Amino acid sequence: MEVKKYIGENTQDALAKLKKDLGSEAVILNTRTIRQKGFLGFLKKPVVEIIAAKDNSYKRNNKIKKEENITDINNELKVLRNLIEDMTHKFNNTGQVFNVNLEKYRRILVDNGVDYKIATSILEKIDEQISIKNKTEEEIRKIIEFNLKEYIGKVETIDIKNIPKIVFLIGPTGVGKTTTLAKIAARLIINKNYDIGLITTDTYRIAAVEQLKTYSEILELPVKVVYRSDEMYKAVAELKSKDIILVDTAGISHRNESQMEETKKLLDSVNNKEVFLALSATTEFFTLKSIIEQYKFVKDYKIIFTKLDEANGYGNILNTKFYTDNPLSYFTTGQNVPDDIEKVNVKKVVKHLVKEN
Repeated sequence: MEVKKYIGENTQDALAKLKKDLGSEAVILNTRTIRQKGFLGFLKKPVVEIIAAKDNSYKRNNKIKKEENITDINNELKVLRNLIEDMTHKFNNTGQVFNVNLEKYRRILVDNGVDYKIATSILEKIDEQISIKNKTEEEIRKIIEFNLKEYIGKVETIDIKNIPKIVFLIGPTGVGKTTTLAKIAARLIINKNYDIGLITTDTYRIAAVEQLKTYSEILELPVKVVYRSDEMYKAVAELKSKDIILVDTAGISHRNESQMEETKKLLDSVNNKEVFLALSATTEFFTLKSIIEQYKFVKDYKIIFTKLDEANGYGNILNTKFYTDNPLSYFTTGQNVPDDIEKVNVKKVVKHLVKEN
C-alpha cells in the first residue's frame, strides 16, 4: 500500500497532482483545507491537502477476482439452465397442462430475455382469468400485450411538482450513474429551466469526481464533494437555493457492510428526497436480483435501466419489475449527454417483449 500527501491551491489542483502520480484508481483517504501562517504571523491563502493511497497489487488482485467472478457466473448459469430443464420436465409429466395457445408466447418471452418462471407465471395467470379458447391469434396477442402493460405499470420520473428536493442516484459500480446524472441534469435545465446543483459522494474513485466536475463545468452547475455522510448537511446548505439537488453515490459491494451503512446514513440525512436505483440492462437476471438485495435497506426507489442499446433484449425490464414491483423511470441508450436518455415507454417495451426473433 502506497500512501501520499498532495497539496494544491484548490481541490482540483490537488486532485490533478494526485492523479498524475498515483493514477485514477487511487483511493482518497482524507481531504482538508489548511490555513498557513506567513510572514509576521499573517495568514496566507488557504490550500487543500489530500491524502490518498494506492494498492500496488490492485491489478493482480483485480484480475484474479475477475476470473473468480467469471467462474461463479458460469456455474450459476449452469444451475439456472438445469433448473429450467427440470421445470419443463415437471410441466410435461405431472398432469399440469400448459395452454398450448400460450406456449408460443412463453417461448417468445424467454427468447427475449424474460425469466422462464416469470413468463410462465404471467401466462398462467392470464389462462386462469381469461378464456383463451376460440380466440383468434390477434385477440390472444392483444390480451397478452395488455397484461404485460399492466405488469410493467405506471412510469414515474422525478416528481417536479414537489420541489425543492434532493435526488439520489444509487447502484453498483460500472452502470453509468455519473453520466446518467449529467443527462438528467441537462434535461432539467434545457427542457424545464430548473436551477440545479450537483453533489458527489463517490470519492472512492478519483475518476468519478473528475468526471462529474467536468460535466458541472460544461453545464455551468455548482458541484460539491462529500467525503462522509456527516458532511452532507453542509453541502445541502450551500446549495439551498437550488430547485433540485442531484446526488451521485458510490457503488456498493455486497461484502462491504461499512459502505452499505454509510450509504444508508447518507440517504437518511435529508428529507424531501427521491431515490433512483440504476441497473444495467446487460446484467444477467440472477445478478440483478443479488444487486437488488444489496439495496433492500432502501424503502422506496424508482428504477433506471442503463445501457439499453447494448442489451440483447428487454426481458430484464419485465423481470426486475416483476421481482421488485418498484416503478420504472428512465432508460439510457448511449454515452451522449443529454441526448441518450428517455422516459420509459411502456408500449415500446411490450412491443420488444412479444417480438418474434
